[in-house]
Amino acid sequence: MAATIRDVAREAGVAVCTVSFAMNGSAHVAEATKKRIFEAIEKLNYRPNQSARGLVTKKTNNIGLVVEDTVDGLENSILLDVIKGLGQATGDNNYDLLLSFQKPSTSKLADHLLDVYRKQSADGLILMGAAINQPFDELIKNRFPFVLLGRPAIPGLCHSVNADNEQGAYEAVKYLVGKGHRRIALITPCTLEVDASLDRYNGYRLAMEEFVGRFDEQLVAIGSFEQDSGYAETEKLLSLKDRPTAIIAGRDVIASRVVERAQELGYAVPDNVAVIGFDNTVVSQLARPSITSIELPMRQMGLEAAQLLMKLIDGEIGFDDIQTIVLPCTVCEREST
Repeated sequence: MAATIRDVAREAGVAVCTVSFAMNGSAHVAEATKKRIFEAIEKLNYRPNQSARGLVTKKTNNIGLVVEDTVDGLENSILLDVIKGLGQATGDNNYDLLLSFQKPSTSKLADHLLDVYRKQSADGLILMGAAINQPFDELIKNRFPFVLLGRPAIPGLCHSVNADNEQGAYEAVKYLVGKGHRRIALITPCTLEVDASLDRYNGYRLAMEEFVGRFDEQLVAIGSFEQDSGYAETEKLLSLKDRPTAIIAGRDVIASRVVERAQELGYAVPDNVAVIGFDNTVVSQLARPSITSIELPMRQMGLEAAQLLMKLIDGEIGFDDIQTIVLPCTVCEREST
């Protein structure tokens, strides 16, 4: 027989209402007491239902979007585009979307994901912005439905939807070579521990070897999520004896700093140095000159991720029948090239 909330209360040595408060957060519960309650929940494999309908269907009709707050999309239209895609899919299928922002701490994020599983406050999760070394062991072990917006660290690890960042960087180099450039630099969007950054680096390197005939590590600078990222990197790249005539920036925000610093140093954009950004956000459109950018299909990614997750929740796709969806990027040409 399935465990009840009374069983959990008895195991934890608390009142039934205290168990309820701990699970739904409607009242304060001491951390030590909460710890006993969740240990009892895990021990008894208790699965609370969230509504009268859930008593029959065992579904909440909620999908959770968990976002690490290092994602640059929090400051521009990327996240909004993802939510639009998710909303289109969930609205068409009578699901509600829950949004959760998480600090970039691996252990805390893992705890939060497991907490959602324990409470059954959502039927499944979409994870956005997780680093490539993020562990999903607990979700996978407990066969809790989730889809990663990004590339898993291990191929076939989990269901995922991603933009082809490697192809996007490859196309950026190909485009610039078509404009006559050979000394093409790259400022990565952030550390190479993040999948999108590593993929853009790999695409750039592959294209430089193919179209230019050589890859020069001197032409690569590592960007960050700091507000002025791109500023110092641009100065360093343009101070090289054989300086680049074009710079690919891993994010539009960085590209705007590249344009700003290049102009301060006396280089006209695009006459002396061409600039390409990544993500095709409002930043690239409002900059002066406007910035050519690689567009990621974020709305389509959100739509595909939600549709995939709902199929997983409904049993149309098996947990072990791993689905990997990769969508192409496109070049949006503007004044900076």
